[in-house]
Amino acid sequence: MKKIIYSLLAFVIAFTGCNDLEVENKAALPRSVVLGDVDGYSAFLSAAYESVNDFGYYGQTMMIGPEILADNMELVQLTGRYQLEYVNAVNSGIGIWGNRYTAIQECNVIIGSINDESVVGTVDEKNDLIGQALFLRALFYHDLARVYGYEPGREVNGWNLSVPLKTEPTFGLSNVVDLPRSTNVEVYEQIEQDLLQAISLLSDVTPGTSAVIFANRNAARLLLARVYLYWGRSADAANLALQVIAGDGSDLVAAADYDDSWDDAQNAFHPESLFESELRSPDWSTVDGPNNSLHSLLMNNSGGAQFIIAASDELLAEIASEPTDVRGALFNTESLGEEFTKWRATGGPVPFMENIPILRLSEGYLIAAEALGAGAGDVYLNALRTARGIATPATATVDNVLRERRIEFMAEGHRWFDLKRLGRNIPKPAVSGANTLPANDFKMLPRLPQGELNLSDELRQNPGYN
Repeated sequence: MKKIIYSLLAFVIAFTGCNDLEVENKAALPRSVVLGDVDGYSAFLSAAYESVNDFGYYGQTMMIGPEILADNMELVQLTGRYQLEYVNAVNSGIGIWGNRYTAIQECNVIIGSINDESVVGTVDEKNDLIGQALFLRALFYHDLARVYGYEPGREVNGWNLSVPLKTEPTFGLSNVVDLPRSTNVEVYEQIEQDLLQAISLLSDVTPGTSAVIFANRNAARLLLARVYLYWGRSADAANLALQVIAGDGSDLVAAADYDDSWDDAQNAFHPESLFESELRSPDWSTVDGPNNSLHSLLMNNSGGAQFIIAASDELLAEIASEPTDVRGALFNTESLGEEFTKWRATGGPVPFMENIPILRLSEGYLIAAEALGAGAGDVYLNALRTARGIATPATATVDNVLRERRIEFMAEGHRWFDLKRLGRNIPKPAVSGANTLPANDFKMLPRLPQGELNLSDELRQNPGYN
């Protein structure tokens, strides 16, 4: 943990993102000048937003890792990437530790210091930035919690440690502390507190518009509904999900338009998006797209694309079992396998580049269906199925909702987490040669970075790792 805190301190000292200051070396300016008004704080928070599309986060890892750790994807070329995850080997798993704490520090700076009377700006401007920072901090902490720990009530052998909670900004050596891992309940309580406050501070926006690149009220509600679902608080999850959706499916993309909804040449932002990470040309280099983008790893229709991962036979068979499902059109046959065509990268100014939907309205329907259960939840499950071209009604059992989530969020990074939060064994594609991973296997949790443990007197490694 010391390594993280010291890196955050260095980042604050070296901050240069405040573009309204007419100097070259902003790092030489005192904090009171760099963060002297709400424009400076807004520029500072932009770094946290930019981190969302890091290739080690939603730009790749959080979208592909949870799918190939389970049964939605298969490797069609062996390049060394995701090979351990494909067979759930020791030391495989999702690794998002360090960069998330840097982004959490950026949020902490906003939350912990913008209300100082020396900061120029209105109360409304400050509250809006606090709300955005609270939303992002909650997103980061929930992702850390579901990667590195068990969900409350799903602990194995009583192991309930999650991740360290750092909620105060680091501005100097006096703030540097060596923190232990908090319990999963403590982390979830902090996330809940952040999102409830964010909901009270943020405004509503129209789904699918450019406004969804920023935190907003419905995005915070949907994220909190997700957190409650993972937490096992079904009634609270349903309540928040119902606040997000209209309830009749009219806010979902119609079946006839669903395939086109993923064509970023037609829709810069997915029509169902409540929160979407925006990529711009400066975010991209000449090698990042071909080497690291979702488009490159999952498709083969651009020069330089890698195409190492295809849809699993098991996923394709599940979709084909209901032939009218329009999501079956989200594939393209290549010689090596079936491409996922959600990530087409046809509309951006740079090849391989496209915005990344992170929270979509369809998740609200499926959270409501699962949380309300068979009977009361049927209408929400079937609203989503109808919007995806399926006329046959289904009952909102956990298994039926889980099946729908598997298909709806394929290549969006939900599959592993859905199985894990429900205490399910992890099935694998037959072609992988890997066995089903038992829910109580220690490899359900990844190894914490050894460098962090070497520098900390407080951190404890996850069980099963020497």
